[in-house]
Amino acid sequence: MTAPPLTDESALQQRIAGLEFGLGDLDDPGNPLGTRQFLAADAAGRILPAADRLADEFGLGAEVVPTALGGRFTQLDAFARVLRVIFRRDAALGLGRGMTALQTAAVVWAGGDEQQRRSVAESLLAGGRLACAYPAPDGGNAFLSNQLTVVPGPHGRRLLSGRKEALNNAGEAGALLLFAADEAGRTSAFLVDGEVLGAGGTPARLLPRRVTSGVRGCVVRGVEFRDLPLEPDALVGEEGNGRLLADRAFPVLRVAGPAMALGSADTALRTTVAFARAHRARSRASLQTPRTRAALVGAFADLLLCDCLALTAARAVHLLPGHSQVLAAAVKYLLPTVLTDALYDLSVVLGSEAHSDHGGHGAFRKSARDLPMIGLGGGGSAASRRELVRHLTRDPALRAPAAGCAPPELFTPFGDRLPPLASAALTARDPGDPLVAALVTDALPDHPELAVPARELAAELADLRDAATAALPPGAGEPGLRAHALVDRYALLAAGAAALGVWRHAGPDGGFLGDPAWAAVVLHRLVARLGAAPEDGPGPAAERLLDELLHRFDDARSYDLYATAVGR
Repeated sequence: MTAPPLTDESALQQRIAGLEFGLGDLDDPGNPLGTRQFLAADAAGRILPAADRLADEFGLGAEVVPTALGGRFTQLDAFARVLRVIFRRDAALGLGRGMTALQTAAVVWAGGDEQQRRSVAESLLAGGRLACAYPAPDGGNAFLSNQLTVVPGPHGRRLLSGRKEALNNAGEAGALLLFAADEAGRTSAFLVDGEVLGAGGTPARLLPRRVTSGVRGCVVRGVEFRDLPLEPDALVGEEGNGRLLADRAFPVLRVAGPAMALGSADTALRTTVAFARAHRARSRASLQTPRTRAALVGAFADLLLCDCLALTAARAVHLLPGHSQVLAAAVKYLLPTVLTDALYDLSVVLGSEAHSDHGGHGAFRKSARDLPMIGLGGGGSAASRRELVRHLTRDPALRAPAAGCAPPELFTPFGDRLPPLASAALTARDPGDPLVAALVTDALPDHPELAVPARELAAELADLRDAATAALPPGAGEPGLRAHALVDRYALLAAGAAALGVWRHAGPDGGFLGDPAWAAVVLHRLVARLGAAPEDGPGPAAERLLDELLHRFDDARSYDLYATAVGR
């Protein structure tokens, strides 16, 4: 009998399972892709060669390439799930082979011509590396803000000059994506052959490697150009549209990085659970102590909260492109903070072992170093905060759009294929706020564990509307620092609305996601972060979440929405 064709979801799960199997058990001392080997490579400042080879054998570059060009990319949330497997082992490998490739390719997919798109696709499918130097947006990271320039040259060429201090993969990239400003201040994007950095006697050179505190396997180097001739076909899209192309890419990139980084946080939590389980009942780190139990449950809830917001933002790129800029900025702004706080709470459980670079607990220290690095980049946290301030300025009422609130498909982790990504639509900024407005337009949950925190979140939204109207009146001009305080509240409310949406649309038959226990713990923690403690704590819900956490540890399953089988 012929087997039924695989659905997109089943094919994705098979790829993830195959990658997990190839990487194996992190805790197995005989595994060449185990924790000890990754830690040794990290200490040496390099990618583990066996992991690099496995990425090639798996065809990791195909995850970045759209199916129309021979790859496997169909939608952003699926891409993040695959790369999360890599990040669980090594964020440097995930950044070098996944995120940096996406940063470059997203612009080429959005604005490149057929030849450029095919060239980049062929390079990725063959296991090639890419590198990029984005323009620095207002409020971006100063570490990456120095600028390249172009001036007219002979024979229709342009001459590229300037330097960029920090490019991942610069020395081994087959192609470089560079943004440069002309004499009129217009920014254009150029796709340049990476060989220009290795050819002797050319006006291009690599700068010394930059040592980073995290993702130490990434080879971050600067580049310098002095009147490098650019052929006319190096231009990506139209002249002067570089910032437009970057704007189209930012929703994709701001979601992808933090969503993949959940794999690093997963390893940190799993390491801490193993540590607590190994301690006797009288130990302060034992699972029998309230502090340890609270830290583990809190970190688990925070990972679920982050995944809810990342899921909705990733699917919004396909379903609600006109709202994707705001949701993606909320992800990039909030997730690094929440995950860093969660790791701090877990470090209290580990005590001095949280600072160990070796042994079974070295993976925690590595995750703690790596996670902050993922917030860097042209679309980093500061630039994302500015996007959210603009959103509150444009729409202080935070009302529901005329078309209604968010569709159910926005909250479905295992849904069918979404509409193709339309890059041109990602620069739109539609009025209204379909996610946050659901806090007041949807009926309160009929579960007592959820009703109280949901009511508190709705009240917080009403307060935020009033505060935004007062702080950002029409015609007030450039918003000041007062508006920045509102961004924290907005991002937390967006995350709460996402969590409620995931729980609500999972339904009573949705297994763990349909159980109100996890959502109750998540929402109570959110309300506490907002400074409005709910009337009652999560109570038995926290115990149920602890049971789930220990069950996933014993069954070797991930601590995100998907409970994927992992190789520890």
